[in-house]
Amino acid sequence: MSEHISPIDLTVVGVYLLMMLGVGYYIYRKAPSFEEFLLAGRTMTTPILVCTLASTYYGLDVLFGTSELAYNDGIVAFFGYSELSLGIYLFAAYALSTRLREARFTSLPEILERHYGLGSGVMGALASIVYSIPALSLFAIGRLCEVAFGLDAVVGALLLGGIALVYTLWGGLWAVAITDTIQFVLMCITLAIAIPILMSELGGFEAVTLIAPEGYFAPFGGIPIWLMIAYAATGISILVDPGYYQRIFAARSPKQARNAMIISVGIWIAYDWLVTAGGMLARAGVASGDIPADIHSNDALLMAVTMALPVGLTGLFLAGVLATAMSTVDSYTLVSGANLVFDLYRPLRNPNASDRQLMRLTKYGIVLSWVLGFAMAFLFERLLALWVFMATMLTSTVLVPIFVALYWKGTKTSTAGLASCIVGLASVVAYYVGIQVLGIENDTYGTYIWTFSVGEVSISLWQEYALFFSLPMSFLGFLVGNQFGSPFTPPSPLEPAE
Repeated sequence: MSEHISPIDLTVVGVYLLMMLGVGYYIYRKAPSFEEFLLAGRTMTTPILVCTLASTYYGLDVLFGTSELAYNDGIVAFFGYSELSLGIYLFAAYALSTRLREARFTSLPEILERHYGLGSGVMGALASIVYSIPALSLFAIGRLCEVAFGLDAVVGALLLGGIALVYTLWGGLWAVAITDTIQFVLMCITLAIAIPILMSELGGFEAVTLIAPEGYFAPFGGIPIWLMIAYAATGISILVDPGYYQRIFAARSPKQARNAMIISVGIWIAYDWLVTAGGMLARAGVASGDIPADIHSNDALLMAVTMALPVGLTGLFLAGVLATAMSTVDSYTLVSGANLVFDLYRPLRNPNASDRQLMRLTKYGIVLSWVLGFAMAFLFERLLALWVFMATMLTSTVLVPIFVALYWKGTKTSTAGLASCIVGLASVVAYYVGIQVLGIENDTYGTYIWTFSVGEVSISLWQEYALFFSLPMSFLGFLVGNQFGSPFTPPSPLEPAE
């Protein structure tokens, strides 16, 4: 596809990259403190929170992952996958914003540390780090570079992902938020322009109808109902997403955090529809011969749009696509870097670390997080499979103990929190390993499925069903663990746990 990219388009992309570095350097010159670096001084207002939320959560994993599902299975990508999870986001806006912001937490693991002690805090930090390592976005940047610019995927992820690393190191959350605002505008403009042009070029949904397989326009398609629920259930991860928590902690007030989340949900609905429509239209382009038949379903939307847009707009679109990936890289490297230092090094090695030490070490942590993400980025062939695995790991480890900590007034012991984390995590690992050993790989969905019979009934367990097993096990671990040990007395909000 790189032959369709003109020098003008490449110039547009280059200007965008220079702007991102400029913003990071400007913030760096202001020499922020640790709280300013990590939480923007807890002064973010609704408009900038909307931009950073909308841009961060809808990176290339959504652009490629949702369009891939739409390309293969049709409109179910919108109704059966994306929109089912947005109800969870609204719940998070109303149920979590006030409670989390008023408690003045600094990170997600700190919630566990404050309510159950150091052991649970460490488990939460490890789960948050694994989830926040930017493997998904670096993988997507590599795919973008390979398809759009003709660069090797690994080289492209190294170069362009490295730019996101640099401006995050310079400016922290303020740099992330300001660049996310620019990225948010680019993302909205480019998709809003690209999809109508693509519909005009390829004949709209009438052309899709002519080549669509059975169930392609059915709201819940031909995907097994439990798989659809499993995909939607990954949206539960927003309830413990460390990036979302960071935005709440950084908000000027609980009301501003809540309003930003509600507005973002409306934007995500529109974005989901545009991406779904683009994936379906790309399939019509393959059928008509406008798009090569051997295109990978991950790349179909990207190729379709760049072939349809005129010179200049193609560069703007590619900058917008790149923006969606970089906005996720910067946000999550910052979170995982802070987890390494604030939630592991500080409580375990140096509880009295100075502000300057925390700043310096957090930057080392950001680099380490990026390196780990780069190392992991190309271990999975499908974005959706990687996303489901990472979301399941995080949710199974920390969802139960965090919600019990926030909402249950009964007695809680340190053993209960730690047992819930460990059992939840072990359940995910055991389930994934078990399905891979007992099941058979399904090339269509890129997963493993174990099918067996109970009497006359045939049962199929998909790898993606892990959450249905691990969350009850995590709750059981809490109940059993709560029978042991003494009740844990939380420290005051400004005191670290012993």
